[in-house]
Amino acid sequence: MAHDNRRFINAVSWIIRTGVPDRDLPPEYGDWKNTHRRFCRWRDRDVWKTIAPEVIGEVDTQWLMIDATYSKVHADGCGAVGGNQAIGRTKGAQYQSPPCYRLRRESRYVS
Repeated sequence: MAHDNRRFINAVSWIIRTGVPDRDLPPEYGDWKNTHRRFCRWRDRDVWKTIAPEVIGEVDTQWLMIDATYSKVHADGCGAVGGNQAIGRTKGAQYQSPPCYRLRRESRYVS
């Protein structure tokens, strides 16, 4: 029988709060496999439905915000098969001088 409910609930809340996969659970919260297995057991036995109202309590919606940020990663950036594509320099980047040279040129005309 499991003996450390507090550590388990802290592990589950850390995973939910950070949004990382279960495998990235820090070791101080215990083994990720055992945490996931126990989470599924509690889900199947409706333990979460029983304790959720007690843990959540009164919901304060005065400062409720929704983040609708969406960013798309290129297939090479997420480990797609085929390796990385060579990304060359753009034409504009080839002919630009470094910022320090531009500042020197612009400061000559200011006197």
